[in-house]
Amino acid sequence: MTRDENILAMYLKEINKIPMISHEEEVELAQKAQAGDKAAKNKLVNSNLRFVVNVAKKYQNHGLDLSDLISEGNLGLLTAVDKFDASKGYHFISYAVWWIRQSILKAICEKSRAIRLPLNRANELVQIEHARKVVGTKKTEQQEYEEIGAMLNMDASHVRDMINISREMISLDAEVNDSDNGHSKVGDFFEDNAYDRPEEKAIEKSMHEEIDGVINTLRPNEARVIRMRYGLNGAKPMSLKEVGEECSLTKERIRQIEKHAIVRLQHPTRARRLEAYVA
Repeated sequence: MTRDENILAMYLKEINKIPMISHEEEVELAQKAQAGDKAAKNKLVNSNLRFVVNVAKKYQNHGLDLSDLISEGNLGLLTAVDKFDASKGYHFISYAVWWIRQSILKAICEKSRAIRLPLNRANELVQIEHARKVVGTKKTEQQEYEEIGAMLNMDASHVRDMINISREMISLDAEVNDSDNGHSKVGDFFEDNAYDRPEEKAIEKSMHEEIDGVINTLRPNEARVIRMRYGLNGAKPMSLKEVGEECSLTKERIRQIEKHAIVRLQHPTRARRLEAYVA
């Protein structure tokens, strides 16, 4: 056992020695604690530490160790003692369980992931993980999402998104054993799409220059209409009506000019200059 496991085992052994209290004692201690009696408050807390452990065990495998879950649950127990009103007739632990769970869920939200989740989403993840154990593994992913969604009254797409969120994050700097290249990093296998590739940029620039060169062989009015109609050089494509208004010509005349320009562009001497860029 590791040092942490030994400490946890000792803690569990110690709290099991603390005697349980009756409902009458519980009410009496709660009233004294409410009046400021620290000894009564401590006794009420200590007698319910075992219950916190039982609750914490249900939230294992969500990014926090059991010892951390117990510690967070104990904080919720302390809050419950401060807020409990014995005069309403409830059992203390029935009231405290909500505070214990909220404290544990809040810790899971804030401390278990690199990306913080809202409390309601963390609670949904816990429900989904429990449902996954019931559903089993002998199904396709989509079947699993649909069955869990039916059990929890959630959309299958929402279940899928929540499961994806719950997956452990991996650093791009994490090492990967690559038999071909020795030790590589995870980031080495991802393409950086933030910037254009130099060869693609060069081809694109060359293509733009060739297109401009070919269009410049047309008559000036034809070149202008083609550039405006097809939005060349990053401009927005324009309709026949918009081009006509820009050139002070009718829509039909613009259509005629465009048609004639396209026929001229199809001439072999012009087409050959651009055929290398046609996929």
